[in-house]
Amino acid sequence: MTTFLTIHDVEPSSPAARAGVAPGSLLVSLNGRPVQDTLDLRFAETAERVELIWRDVNGAEHRARLEKPEDLPLGLDVDPLKMRACNNKCAFCFAHQNARGMRRALSFKDDDYRFSFLNGNFATLTNLSQADMDRIVEQRLHPLYISVHATDWALRNRILGNPKAPNILEQIAFFAAGRIHMHTQVVLCPGINDGEHLAKSLEDLARFHPYIQTVALVPVGLTQYREKLPVLKSPDPEYAHSLLAWAEPWRRRFFKALGTRFAFPSDEFYLLAGRPFPAGRTYEGYPQLGNGVGGCRKFLDEFRRLSRRLPLSVSPIRRFTVVTGTLATPILGGVVEPLNKIDGLSIELIPVVNEFFGGSVTCAGLLTGTDIVKTLDRQRDRLGDAILIPSVAFKADEDIFLDDLLLQDLGTHLGRPALKVQATARDLVDAVLIGRSR
Repeated sequence: MTTFLTIHDVEPSSPAARAGVAPGSLLVSLNGRPVQDTLDLRFAETAERVELIWRDVNGAEHRARLEKPEDLPLGLDVDPLKMRACNNKCAFCFAHQNARGMRRALSFKDDDYRFSFLNGNFATLTNLSQADMDRIVEQRLHPLYISVHATDWALRNRILGNPKAPNILEQIAFFAAGRIHMHTQVVLCPGINDGEHLAKSLEDLARFHPYIQTVALVPVGLTQYREKLPVLKSPDPEYAHSLLAWAEPWRRRFFKALGTRFAFPSDEFYLLAGRPFPAGRTYEGYPQLGNGVGGCRKFLDEFRRLSRRLPLSVSPIRRFTVVTGTLATPILGGVVEPLNKIDGLSIELIPVVNEFFGGSVTCAGLLTGTDIVKTLDRQRDRLGDAILIPSVAFKADEDIFLDDLLLQDLGTHLGRPALKVQATARDLVDAVLIGRSR
C-alpha cells in the first residue's frame, strides 16, 4: 500500500499556493515519481518545471504544471523525517551503556544515511538497500559520514555484532564510482581493531581518496553500565601516546602522496597523552569538528586572537563559576588564567567527575545535572554569582541534561543563575565580559 506524505502547511504566495494546494492534502507525486520523504521533495523542487499531483481532503486528485526559478521551493511543509533504526549490536554502542530509567530516546539506536547527509551523523550503512544507494548517487546526498571501524569484513562484522553486514569496501567503491564524498571514522578498541588492522583499514580507505576525504581515529567510550556486554579496554595515556606516535608517520606519508594528512586522531588522544595539539592548518579546514577532531585547537586559536583585545579591567566586579568535564580542564585552565588577570573579574573553573556514567567518560557533553549539582554543592564557597555550563551538556533543542534535570532547576537549587554557553572561546569571553550567553 502506497503511503503519501501529508502537507501540513503551504507558504502563502508560493508556487504550490498559487496552484491551489491546501493544508491537509496528500502529496502524491512530483515529476511522475512518488515522494517518500522531505529529501525527495527538496530534490524535485530544484527543477524549473515541476509536475505536482496532490489529493485534497475530500480525496479528489489534482495536477499542476509549475514553472518557477530554479531552486525556488514549492512552499510545502510535509511530514518530517523519521529516523531509521540501527540493525547492529556494537559492543561499544552508547545506547547499550545507559543507566536504567533514562528517557527512551537515549536508548534508540539510529543509523540513517539521510541524517548523515543532513546533520553529519555517522552511519554504518549496514541497513542500506540498493535503492538507497542509487538514490544517494542520483540526488547527490553527500558528504556521507561513515562508521567504518575496520575494513576487514569479518572483523568489522564482529565489532558491529552483525554477521550479515555488507562489505563496507564494496559500498564505498560504489559511492566513489558515483563521485560521492565521504568522511569516515574508526572507533579504536585497544587490542581489537588497532595495530595491523588499523594499518590495513587506512591503506584500504586511502585507495578511495579523494572521494574518501578523511578518517577520524576516535577512542572507544565505555561507561560503568556494561553488564552482559563484551569486555573492552579504554585507551589510557600510554596507549594514547603510542597511537599518536604510530599515526604521525602515516599522516606524513599520506600528505606526501595525497596532499592531505587523511588520518586525524581525535582531541581526546592528545589530551590523554598530554601532547600539544597540531597547528590549526594541519586540520585542513576542520571537516570532522563535530566528531571531536580539532575543536580544542580551534578554541585555543580563537582565544589567542581574542586575548589581544581583552580589557585591563571590568566594572562592576563579576564572579563566575565555569563547569566542565575533567577531560577539558587543561584547555579551559589555560584560558581562565589570563581572564583572571583582568581587574574586577574572577572565574573559578570547577571540573566535574562523571560519577553517573563512570568508566572512561570524561567529556563535558555527557555530564549530568545530578553530578554537577553534587560537585557544586560540595564547593559552595567557591561559587560565583553565575554558573556557566557548556551547551554540549544539554539536549539539542531544550535546556535539559541527560538525566532530565532542567537548567533552571539547577540554578534554583544553587541560588544563582545557571547559564548555557556555546562551547567556543568567543562565547565564553562574551559571557564573562558582557554577560551575553546563547
